[in-house]
Amino acid sequence: MTTQSTFPALRSERLVLREMRSEDLERLTEYLSDYDVARMLCSPPHPFSLEDGQQYLAQTMGGDLTEEIHWAIEHEGQFCGYFKANYLTTHAGIGYWLGKPHWGKGLMSEALHLALTYLFQKRGLETLQTGAFRCNPASLRVLQKVGFVTKGLRTNTSNARGGEELEEEFLKVSIDQFRTASDEHSPFKDKELL
Repeated sequence: MTTQSTFPALRSERLVLREMRSEDLERLTEYLSDYDVARMLCSPPHPFSLEDGQQYLAQTMGGDLTEEIHWAIEHEGQFCGYFKANYLTTHAGIGYWLGKPHWGKGLMSEALHLALTYLFQKRGLETLQTGAFRCNPASLRVLQKVGFVTKGLRTNTSNARGGEELEEEFLKVSIDQFRTASDEHSPFKDKELL
């Protein structure tokens, strides 16, 4: 595995994955205040306050790039969502969300493909893992399109749903599964890493 000391900003045709900034606070808080977004995530509470947004943002800034990367997803110059890669030296995993106004446009598929290309090619990871609530079929489809395979079921808590435990699919993807899925399904061929 390769480490990195400078932040890996990434660019695709429509997106920039960049460092989180304090200017992202207003939209981050707006998007995570939307119950439809927060209910599909584990950590954010509902309602989600400005103070919650400040804490969330502080946790995403200035981390150890050897262990974790927190990307802001930017579309047309505006913050539209979040993507993380964590536990990069042990059992590497990912997590993500998009603000509701950006759903259904293929942006998360593009962000996922871009981030996984970086993690496999530049960081030398062999596998990645994640979880998605079974009641979130859109997220499961996005993951399956890039080669993730369900390895089992588990329960996880959604704070936005008052701590309700939900059934979650545990998924993994190898570099070979990602390559195969990318060759078959991805319209995103030539990625430019900044």
